[in-house]
Amino acid sequence: MRRRPLLHFVLAAVLVTASVGLPVRAADEPIDYEAINKIKAQGLTVATSQVMDVSSWLTDVYGPRLTGSPNIEKAGQWAVAKMKEWGLENVAMEPWPANANGADNNGFPRGWSNDKFYMGAVSPQAFPIPGTPAAWSPGTTGLVSGEAMLVTGATADELQPLAGKLRGKWIMTANAPDVAAFWTAPAERHTAESLAEMDSPQPPSNFGRAQAAGGRGAFPGGGRGAGTGAPPFNRNDFFKKEGVLGILSTQARGHGIYTIGGASRTTDPAAMLTTITIPAEQYGRIARMLARQQSVVIEADIKNTYHPNPPMFNVVCEIRGTDRADELVMLGAHFDSWHASTGATDNVAGSAAMMEAMRILKQSGVRLRRTVRIGLWTGEEQGLIGSRVYVNQHFGGVPASPGRGGGAGAAAIAPTPAHAKFAGYFNIDNGTGQIRGVYLQGNDAVAPIFRAWIEPFRSIGMSAITIRNTGGTDHQSFDRVGLPGFQFIQDEIEYGSMTHHTNLDSYERLQPEDMRRNATIAAAFAYLAANREEKLPRKPAAR
Repeated sequence: MRRRPLLHFVLAAVLVTASVGLPVRAADEPIDYEAINKIKAQGLTVATSQVMDVSSWLTDVYGPRLTGSPNIEKAGQWAVAKMKEWGLENVAMEPWPANANGADNNGFPRGWSNDKFYMGAVSPQAFPIPGTPAAWSPGTTGLVSGEAMLVTGATADELQPLAGKLRGKWIMTANAPDVAAFWTAPAERHTAESLAEMDSPQPPSNFGRAQAAGGRGAFPGGGRGAGTGAPPFNRNDFFKKEGVLGILSTQARGHGIYTIGGASRTTDPAAMLTTITIPAEQYGRIARMLARQQSVVIEADIKNTYHPNPPMFNVVCEIRGTDRADELVMLGAHFDSWHASTGATDNVAGSAAMMEAMRILKQSGVRLRRTVRIGLWTGEEQGLIGSRVYVNQHFGGVPASPGRGGGAGAAAIAPTPAHAKFAGYFNIDNGTGQIRGVYLQGNDAVAPIFRAWIEPFRSIGMSAITIRNTGGTDHQSFDRVGLPGFQFIQDEIEYGSMTHHTNLDSYERLQPEDMRRNATIAAAFAYLAANREEKLPRKPAAR
């Protein structure tokens, strides 16, 4: 006997101020509350949820997941095995297309891993120095020891008097930073007022985390300038020729917290310096001792391993749809991380939630008309590479880009047939905080639809949409080719202040209730997009 779905039509008259300044009502969207309640029961119940178990495996067992490292390959293999265990289809570590970025291995000629780290002061007093080497920087030649030296000069004229005096030294290139107290709590929930403020037109400047692709996690360079003519002076090249042991750096955030990134992936390691980031407390102590004419001797034993031509991949799987299986809804999050900790809030919080969303859809047995696919992207921290090459290959629609300095730019990629059949993409990548709404990414037409879809989740705090854009993560790879791609609005739970790209980004920073809610909401949005009569509307093509 064919079951008759329980349909409700959401007629709420909640308003959103769109970019044109006109009130928009929630659409008359059919919501099958029987199916939504199955999704909620599977995802919100502690006894059935697996999101924290998945999170522990990815963080605690497989650890940091730097793109191109052995860790991320092992984590990908585990994710594939787990999703096969759940009965999902077409599960694979899908290779990146060869040289899609115009460089060897798409800009990853070598992977990298830190296999050993020891650093400590040995005189005038012994004390440990915690820290993390920059990704792709070389280690030491076994146990080495040398004096710390403060060198703040940056130009050739400033450094030339030091020629012949730096061999065997650890170089600190900045004075001790001032560290402010935590005057405001590092974790906060959105208030009704802050969410209402987001329901307003885009302000003149970029909002939130919007920034250019590749801007997230960039590691400071060696002082290379821009321009033409003779190559600019490179301070690190000078230090390398002088035979220094390595560079020590820090940030002003203090409280034992420091941010880590990467050195060059493409430079010959033999031409690079050992580069270490340490907490402000240890850096400041050493710098102040030097200012008091105390000789501080530091020893270190750092082993970093390079992995030539590592396998580059995205993890994918799907649940096939029924009568509209050739049309596609996607969920996604980036799978890679930096390496100072285990990448919990950035971005196991997203990857585990999206994996759990797929499990919820499968286990709850809800009917999906369209195919729902997950993409767990690598190379996000180096500039959204994994999602970008995936979108280019599967959907196309990429406009030609102008060249720099008069050279040839990237060629256009024509839309594939799958481009026209794409229904929507949803991304999680703003930490562990609970989903409170959706960024519309300038797409006015989806506002009334998402207003309706939010209704079943108002009771757990989801209420907002904003016409504004947010950037710096993988929904941009879809949005840039005209596909409807969206990032969720999330509570700020220690993300910008404590965990994003830092040594504190561990399992303990995840909020289990938020994680369960996020996975459930993502599953529900995928369900609603898969069963909607029409695909989600797209923004008008740019002129």
